[in-house]
Amino acid sequence: MNINEKQKIKRSLNFYLENGLNEVIMSSKKTLKNKKNNISQEISIKTNFEQKKITKIFDENKVDLSKSANIKTISSSSDAIGILAKKNLEDSDIKKFIPISKIIEDAKNSAKKCNNIFELKKAVENFDGCNLKKIATNTVFCDGNPDSKIMVIGEAPGNHEDLQGIPFCGESGKLLDAMFQAIDLDRSKIYITNVIFWRPPGNRKPTEEELSVCKPFVEKHIELINPKLIILVGSTAMSAILGISDPVTGIRGKIIKYRMSNIDKEVDSFVIFHPSYLMRQSSKKRIAWRDMLEIEKIIKQ
Repeated sequence: MNINEKQKIKRSLNFYLENGLNEVIMSSKKTLKNKKNNISQEISIKTNFEQKKITKIFDENKVDLSKSANIKTISSSSDAIGILAKKNLEDSDIKKFIPISKIIEDAKNSAKKCNNIFELKKAVENFDGCNLKKIATNTVFCDGNPDSKIMVIGEAPGNHEDLQGIPFCGESGKLLDAMFQAIDLDRSKIYITNVIFWRPPGNRKPTEEELSVCKPFVEKHIELINPKLIILVGSTAMSAILGISDPVTGIRGKIIKYRMSNIDKEVDSFVIFHPSYLMRQSSKKRIAWRDMLEIEKIIKQ
């Protein structure tokens, strides 16, 4: 055995001794075999140790390992969000479920106390019963002349309305303005609001619950303005105010009496196509023009 081989063996022995592996290496093959066996033994020892450690932790926290073994994996981001939301609800101090009837009753009581438009606007801004408010940029309450006897009621704010806090200020609003200007009306002569005061995410259609929660404020709004004519823009506004679920095509063009819920009085209402619908269905603009001429006649009577 030459000097180099002796040095290699010496270095190998030092390596194993320094790492706690007290064994004699007889040959290179035996060295590899013993090393492999030793590593496997270390892994086994560490695995058993970790398993005992984990079991101890579960025991201390009174966790049933048999049940833990059946935990389902989260297969989608929506599942993860749902689990997180549930955990947050469980961890929250507010664990009581508030029924929709209680929220509507609170809205009625809040609206009933309002004696003018300014008080109603403040009540709506302070109301937290509608979840849409939590994700909206602004409360969209009204625009136009509050002394006008022509009240225009639309559906809900869109993106532009949410950012600016003004109803009908986007592309649909521009078309609506043009429609009224054709019969010599502008925002100084009409009063505009919506049946929903906050933008639904993605400009989706408001839910029945959202409409029901906002309805007491809308009804009080109508009472305070006390209009001679209500112009309902689109099917959602028509359904929320008149309780009619028929297509606008069959309802438009005629006067329908709206009975105020808070006072014993009837008001004329008139349904028109929503401007966003007309932007998608340009063939309906001729019918919309006839409706505006009919509104002009009603106003002049």
